[in-house]
Amino acid sequence: MTQQDPVKAAMAAKKAHEALEARELFIERNAIQAETSGLPRIAGRLIGIFLLDGGPISFAQLAERMQASRASVSTNTRLLERLGIIERVAMRGERQDFFSLRANPFLIVLEQSIADCQRFSTYVDELLAASPLPADATARLLQAQDFHQVTAQTLQELVAKLAERPKQAAQALPSAAAATTRSQAAKPPAAKPPATKPPATKPQATKPQASKPRAVTGRKAQP
Repeated sequence: MTQQDPVKAAMAAKKAHEALEARELFIERNAIQAETSGLPRIAGRLIGIFLLDGGPISFAQLAERMQASRASVSTNTRLLERLGIIERVAMRGERQDFFSLRANPFLIVLEQSIADCQRFSTYVDELLAASPLPADATARLLQAQDFHQVTAQTLQELVAKLAERPKQAAQALPSAAAATTRSQAAKPPAAKPPATKPPATKPQATKPQASKPRAVTGRKAQP
């Protein structure tokens, strides 16, 4: 083991711990937000878990993960089933219940809200048709009915817009891929750098070699 291995292992462990803390923080924040909206905090924690993990998740795994009683987990999973956020699924060879996040769960919630608003508007019509009321009571009911009708209409437009987004995303993928291909094909080939000629070497000047003096041999002068 090199000296860097313990350092890398420590850094990996730290990142894993930070990632786990971020997940738990998201789940707890989701629980608090759900509580402010009128849902039990445990239901909000369950929604956070299913948003992260999707499922299928067994009933026993949920109880262990939540550190809550089985009765509490059972009550809140049934609540989320009624709201259309999760669904009960069967797993081959398993006797306990499993749950998964439903496809487009928040669209289902919006559709249920639309139905509630429309139902309230119908109640007001039936009441006004069956019973004469004082003018002030009628005015309050009509104001509430108008609120619910406008809300239902606005939510219907929102549902239609959200339902189109997956189609638009699916259509955008081939277009983006084709655009990438076209841009790559349109790029001119990279120009090769011009070949550089090696600098001409100047011929070295050669110095003339000094000629050695030749020895002159003469005859001795005779006396």
